[in-house]
Amino acid sequence: MIRVEGLHKRFGAITAVDGLTFGVEAGETFALVGPNGAGKTTTLKCLLGLVCPDAGRVVLGPELRPPRDPRARAALGYVPQRVDFPAGRTVAEVLGFFAELRGLGRDAVAAALARVGMSALEGRRAGTLSGGYAQRLSLAQALLGDPAVLVLDEPTASLDPQATWEFRSLVLELKASGKTIVLCSHLLGEVERVADRVLILVAGRAAALERLADLRARQLVATRLVVELDGSAALAGALLAARGVDSAAVDERRLALTPGEGGHVAALDAVRAAGLGVRTFELQRPTLEELFLAAVGANGNGVKS
Repeated sequence: MIRVEGLHKRFGAITAVDGLTFGVEAGETFALVGPNGAGKTTTLKCLLGLVCPDAGRVVLGPELRPPRDPRARAALGYVPQRVDFPAGRTVAEVLGFFAELRGLGRDAVAAALARVGMSALEGRRAGTLSGGYAQRLSLAQALLGDPAVLVLDEPTASLDPQATWEFRSLVLELKASGKTIVLCSHLLGEVERVADRVLILVAGRAAALERLADLRARQLVATRLVVELDGSAALAGALLAARGVDSAAVDERRLALTPGEGGHVAALDAVRAAGLGVRTFELQRPTLEELFLAAVGANGNGVKS
């Protein structure tokens, strides 16, 4: 649905995007993640045809056409980070304006409002909407004409927790319906609930590209059991090694065991069977953010995908 090959973009002396290559499949939710200045928004603007790349190729939509091709534009819906609608216009009037630009009728307005749960608010002045509903209206605008691809640029950056949850629920519904979604964020925690794959950008380059399912599998494998003992951790480690259980001393009294998925109870049983007194124990699981940062460190020169 989207192909980006060798994308380069400079602004004067600043290289915003440096040789970026990736693809997004139909029906996939694909996230771009990275710190401020990583090149996320510039990449999105190249996808949308708002910025012309200095080198490289971008094609998108069911027919894989350049972003400025009218058929590619018709296949795109865009939700920016910040939205400002005419304060004196009603919700229906705002959407009617955008529908007219797309050559669509009133039926498209009604369908878009229903899809984001705003049918009852069509007569409300757009300027009186809360932040959450204003962002819903922006999503309704993006859904006019039922585009194949949705591009969301930091859509919850200015929302409170309740509005964030509600907007995320809408995105999950669109994902379940088969929409292809490109989501830009600097928060991995924001995208891990909805994305199928995540591309992390650093200084305009691809530092890591991961499937969320693979990250979660590694998260389970990397979970460790930390046991606080009555006696010496070093002595306990030697006793466990003799029983085939790998461990590492955290300090004088604590051991960390990494038996892999599903092996933590057996590891704890082995500790007790070795005659070791256990004071406390806990499972320590790395966050997805920690795994991503490790992936970035392992791919400091960037990866291509």
